[in-house]
Amino acid sequence: MKQISFALLSVLTIFLGYYADRTDFIPFILAFLAAFLLYGWLAFGYHNISARHLLWLGVALRLLLLFSIPQMSDDVFRFLWDGRLTAAGYHPFLHIPRYFIDNRVEIPGITHELFARLNSPDYFTVYPPVCQAVFATAGLVAPADILPAVVVLKLFMLAFEGYTMWLLWKHRGKFGLPDKAAAVYALNPLVILEFSGNLHFDGAMICFLLAGFIALQEGKIVPGAICWALATATKLLPLMMLPAVWKWLGWRKGARFIVVFSLSSLLLFSPLLAVLPNMLESLDLYFRQFQFNASFYYVIRALGFWLKGWDIGENSGPALGLLTLAGVIWLALRVRTGDSASALAQTLLFSLFLYLSMAAVVQPWYVAVPMVFSLFTRYRFLILWSGLVVVSYSHYNGGLFQEYYWLIALEYIFVWKQLAGEVYRR
Repeated sequence: MKQISFALLSVLTIFLGYYADRTDFIPFILAFLAAFLLYGWLAFGYHNISARHLLWLGVALRLLLLFSIPQMSDDVFRFLWDGRLTAAGYHPFLHIPRYFIDNRVEIPGITHELFARLNSPDYFTVYPPVCQAVFATAGLVAPADILPAVVVLKLFMLAFEGYTMWLLWKHRGKFGLPDKAAAVYALNPLVILEFSGNLHFDGAMICFLLAGFIALQEGKIVPGAICWALATATKLLPLMMLPAVWKWLGWRKGARFIVVFSLSSLLLFSPLLAVLPNMLESLDLYFRQFQFNASFYYVIRALGFWLKGWDIGENSGPALGLLTLAGVIWLALRVRTGDSASALAQTLLFSLFLYLSMAAVVQPWYVAVPMVFSLFTRYRFLILWSGLVVVSYSHYNGGLFQEYYWLIALEYIFVWKQLAGEVYRR
């Protein structure tokens, strides 16, 4: 039975990574649902299996996707574009992609064909220094061909993911985690599809965050701060968690953490300081203009249409942002110095969940970040959400780029119902 389950999960992973098309939603969602049910049975239901075997299965499933071109996301083409610019000596933040095409700047690999596959040809790049370093490596190794460059990126992601799984396995005893806790991450279909399949670098951020979290739990302030800076230089999201970490460490240790974090971040971001306004401009446009798979934001927008007759998102977005900031600070103030690391993980989990609940854009892979912190707590509703969030890919069905709001409503109803049940039982 174990061998059959492994084989089925492998076949489903190959289909999702190589053959699923985001414009053909039904085959994708059926395959993902089957993979998620198998995952749930292996990680939670089937007890006659070694946790080590499940971890190695997680590694094997990622290796199966090593030669796949991302099917559910076209972000990878911007990764290649940025990397080839850097490899050729051009700053990737200095110009938008259209500049190079309109001015006929000849750079190896910067072609009309690659430009046509970009999803943001008129925006400055938003990927921080750690990402850019990985992109540049792929650009140096494979300046013209797509598949070899993608393989280089996937090897980096495999290293990040492998280290995350190793950290969860090695340190499980310090946090009182069951042996299968690492497998809950390693076999999660969303994690495998979005990180090893679609190459979203939140997987790298999770690796650095987890290393920093464990270092702080061991009392290693400097390594923890450096890891947190590396996570921030991969994705900016860890900035939101700093108040809780400072409060948990106490004012003296927290101040030391912030100083080391700030100096490390300044060093990592130094190549971007001169062009930081370009990056901030694109981030501002992203948060103001894009809407995808939101919850409270969509409810408020619907009320705006009903009461005002127009989209009030331009005003409600900043208001929800301020509400999120207030909530994150309130959660941070509830943390006490000397609390367990699990208590800190719980605060970070709910801070991230609050952020996603108020956000106008909730991409499926965003859910993986709070899910990792949930492994250190008794809450499991994020695991359910990791299975439900992929209904948002219905947006691309038939190439129509329209949201099925009833599916999104069901997604959040089930997530909030599960959360309410877990809170009640606690």
